[in-house]
Amino acid sequence: MIDENSTFGGFLTQIGEAKQSNANALEQPWRITHMLLGDANGTDPVPQHDQTQLINQRHRAAINQLSVDPNNTAILIAELVLPPNVGGWWIRELGLEDEDGDFVAVANCAPSYKPLLAQGSGRNQVVRMHLILSNTANVQLKIDPSVVLATRKYVDEGDRAVRAETQFSTYDADRTYTTGEIVRGSDGMFYEFYDRDQAGQVKGVSPTTAANRPHIWMQWDGVKPGTTIEWRSETLPEGYVENDGSTISRIDYRRIFAALGTTYGAGNGSTTFRMPDDRGEFKRGLDHGRGVDPGRSISTSQLDQMQMIQGTVVADTGSSTHRFFDQSSGALTISGPGHTLSSTVATSSAERNRILNFNSSNSPNARTSATTSGETRSRNNAVIYLTKA
Repeated sequence: MIDENSTFGGFLTQIGEAKQSNANALEQPWRITHMLLGDANGTDPVPQHDQTQLINQRHRAAINQLSVDPNNTAILIAELVLPPNVGGWWIRELGLEDEDGDFVAVANCAPSYKPLLAQGSGRNQVVRMHLILSNTANVQLKIDPSVVLATRKYVDEGDRAVRAETQFSTYDADRTYTTGEIVRGSDGMFYEFYDRDQAGQVKGVSPTTAANRPHIWMQWDGVKPGTTIEWRSETLPEGYVENDGSTISRIDYRRIFAALGTTYGAGNGSTTFRMPDDRGEFKRGLDHGRGVDPGRSISTSQLDQMQMIQGTVVADTGSSTHRFFDQSSGALTISGPGHTLSSTVATSSAERNRILNFNSSNSPNARTSATTSGETRSRNNAVIYLTKA
């Protein structure tokens, strides 16, 4: 149980110690690439030197920054930024991976819940892991596409230089940005260098200038390209495309194309592809082997369909009279010429015709339209489905 006597910290695993010793002996760089986060299945974890994985890993992501403590050069600080759309779990254990995928460091921490944006409390959260090392000189941070060295001094000039190379820093008009980098604009908003024009680099083009969006920069909200979201306003947000079945460019929207491909249509077969058309449609989870809705692939659709509606009628015969359609239930009712629901007819009577009527609105708790609507539907709210570009 966590209390005021609990202690937290981290260290290299046996694998990590061996790899650092090898890097020091050969004077070769050792590149740390990813941080791992876990909830330890709700327990209070105690790090072990022989660990090869977290108790229960919930998230893995590339490290945003790796640095040496300014007050103690034997302490290495790994930093990870969690965007608002990542979370929904507790953080109780941490780990580091190197470029070979080896589990090289482990730590525990005071439990911290990372909420999701959908929970109404989304936020960017910074997770820092402190490690005591015998020698930090050869440890490096490897980021694709660039590499940021952790062996730097904490002086003002050096600090500014390294921060300029990391994500989420303030936009710098004198810096050259590459595709996928994220900056904070002068308006406090985050922007991603989208580069629809595929120039690959940009310099001196401000993200806060509306004319530079969304083909160069676009507002960044932590949503992965190709993700579909619900939107409840007819004013569409920047950086999204409506799922309206339209044919769009494979070049301009290459990140959507990378996620969807030609699943919903190949367009002209070379330079365009078709978006899914979600207008007026309900969503249903893909069966994926469960057996509830078998035999379907991710892009298939279904027409409307009703369950079977049943009713019963009873014919009763006696010695002197015959009762045709004597009783009814459900969606079935009885009527006849001159008799409201009366069904007793003498054998010799000329009024032998009785009419059996079917109307689903007579079913218990039925809710039907007076006119033919052409569909069977459940209660619903109208939304717009968008895909992140």
